[in-house]
Amino acid sequence: MNDELSVLALAAQGGSKEALDSLVRAVQRPVYNLALRMLQRPADAEDAAQEILIKLVTHLGQFRGESRFSTWMYRVASNHLLTQRRRNADARRISFEGLAERLAERLASQEDGPDEVYEQAELLEETRRSCTLGMLQCLDPDERLAVILADILEVGGAEGAAILEVSPAAFRKRLSRARQSLVAFVAGHCGIVNPDSPCRCHKLARARREVGLIGPDRLQYDQPLGDAGARDLARAQQADLSADERALALLRAHPTYIARADLAARIERIVAAGRPGTQHPPAA
Repeated sequence: MNDELSVLALAAQGGSKEALDSLVRAVQRPVYNLALRMLQRPADAEDAAQEILIKLVTHLGQFRGESRFSTWMYRVASNHLLTQRRRNADARRISFEGLAERLAERLASQEDGPDEVYEQAELLEETRRSCTLGMLQCLDPDERLAVILADILEVGGAEGAAILEVSPAAFRKRLSRARQSLVAFVAGHCGIVNPDSPCRCHKLARARREVGLIGPDRLQYDQPLGDAGARDLARAQQADLSADERALALLRAHPTYIARADLAARIERIVAAGRPGTQHPPAA
């Protein structure tokens, strides 16, 4: 394999510190974005990303170059997220029914009225991002991971199956179940995708601010949307697209997030101190 990450990985295996530093800095963003969508909370995602990056660095010799480095990277990350952090994630998991009830309660606290623009646009965007990340948490972790890989990170089906170490048919089935559940919920409850739905971001934003969940100084997802995210948000509102296309576009309408902490620097300090773990991820 001669893709850039694989070349860096093989050079790092040969002892190049510069290649290792470049590799860690290149992969921290995709690792963090996978963790954030699996766990929703930025603090949890940063902790998980740090643990995953340590595994990638300390077990780099397990990568043999028989597949792309990104495939191996996502496999290590997926195994970590589905095992070591699964207990905590499942403890906070909510069903689609529970999420619908929570949304209905918050909407009921707000008076009906015109779809006015909320006075603070960043609170609207924070609400939309938090809500769509919350939708993913309603899925079983295996299905959540499949839809994140395929429909948000846009990993191909064959690579997705290789990452999760399942057959292509099993991956397609898992992905189909996840899509059906998400599309049904989004089409029935989200006013962005379905104008007939009573749910509106400005009402939710007011309700969440009133109970102290958000505020100008309490934003977790306040990073620029970017051109790709803006295009996806526009597609989510495009009436001539199918419900599936609009729902999946809405889920993609996020920035490529950057962790607040400098994960690369943290990894370097931990590795230099000789404190990383010794658990071996699968080879590829």
